[in-house]
Amino acid sequence: MHSDELTERHPKHRENSPSAEATRHHATLWDLPRTLRWIIPPVGVMIIGFLGILLYLGGLGSPADHMEDLPVAIVNQDDGATTTAADGSPQKVNLGDDLTEYLMSKVNDSGEFNLQEMSSEQADSQLSSGEIYGAIKIPQEFSAQTVALVPAAIGGDGDGTQPTIELITSPQAGSMSTRLVSDGLKPGLDQASESIGEDLSASADQQVQARQDAGQHVPEVTTVAQDVLNDPVHITTHAWQDLQDGTALGMSPFYWSVVLLVVGLSGSVAVHTLVDGILGIMPVDLGPSFHQYRTVELSRLTTFLVKWAIMLLAGAATSGLMMLAASVVNMPMPNGGELFLISWLSIAASSAVTLALLTAAGGVGLILSMVYLIFLGLPSAGAVVPVEALPGFFAWITNIEPLHYTWLGVRDVLFFSAERSAGLGTGAAGLAAIMAGAVVLAAVSGPLWDRLTGRRGRPTLKG
Repeated sequence: MHSDELTERHPKHRENSPSAEATRHHATLWDLPRTLRWIIPPVGVMIIGFLGILLYLGGLGSPADHMEDLPVAIVNQDDGATTTAADGSPQKVNLGDDLTEYLMSKVNDSGEFNLQEMSSEQADSQLSSGEIYGAIKIPQEFSAQTVALVPAAIGGDGDGTQPTIELITSPQAGSMSTRLVSDGLKPGLDQASESIGEDLSASADQQVQARQDAGQHVPEVTTVAQDVLNDPVHITTHAWQDLQDGTALGMSPFYWSVVLLVVGLSGSVAVHTLVDGILGIMPVDLGPSFHQYRTVELSRLTTFLVKWAIMLLAGAATSGLMMLAASVVNMPMPNGGELFLISWLSIAASSAVTLALLTAAGGVGLILSMVYLIFLGLPSAGAVVPVEALPGFFAWITNIEPLHYTWLGVRDVLFFSAERSAGLGTGAAGLAAIMAGAVVLAAVSGPLWDRLTGRRGRPTLKG
């Protein structure tokens, strides 16, 4: 009787065969009862949904409550003015200096903003590189126009033009940055205006009293003039640069970055599945077609490198096609070469992470990739809510998130200077570091699993 027939007829003999011994040797530690195996998939789905809301809304739900040291410039160009002191002597004043000191103290003490005094040229430079989210500009004639309101109110001297302060926002810096800057700084500017108004009203009362004591006729201050004295500063809010058409109201860098992330993640899963099918690790199931190829037992590290090489080639082609699609829909693309390179690097990094986690954790690596790249990446990207307005955990997570570095680089290329010293350099360096870490993870875990459990392609049959 043949050995195969003996094995079929005598199950106990089959169980004690050398191949069965090898199978038991390589059996996974995750042996669970069949009932639990059916429960795991729906429980996994529920956990994913729970984590999605917990992480996404937990990171983006209340940005104003977590804002800390949001960088904003204050530019004081005031030349000062000469006014009359209480004793009638001329007095030099610079209300721009006083206002700057007041705002620097009040705003920075709150901890929400990092208000930095700088020249107009410095502010423009940092706005153009995305280093600050906005600026307060005090014009040259601020003091002169302010002190001129008093004689205009009590005697009709001068035109009574209100002084103006510019509150400049940068919609290119992020979708919510404009609102955070305007809503956060406007109350302080309003209080500063009221404080100046108290001084002006007091000065006007003194001058009226002095003229009356001298027997001079003083016209009655009108209600409109008094209102101007009480709140003299006119605050104008405007964008540093208007957004171009085709930029999705400033969200195009974020949308572009999300597409790159999806390409890296989903493309890696597709390549992982197809390559494993070709290697005979799993069946190839395409519609009505179902095939099982002869098993090729490559090492885990070699398999990772083959899959990643495919993604590197596909990533370059995909980056070019994305730019072609963007030109079709008329999306502005300055610095096209840099946009191609940062896009390719982003796909390379996110695919390396996904494939490394699949190498290290098997099928569970797909869930880990989704949590790391998407659930943690979206709230910590910095595109919707600035990093300075994220809760502490998510602000820290930005240091290791590919989506954050992708957005920094793409935003710099599309909206700012595309310089290595700005967001492009930081983004490229961050993506390169994450990519290197993923390769190291695959290089360490792959050979280790090969040594401990044997190469993939030797399945353990379970009941």
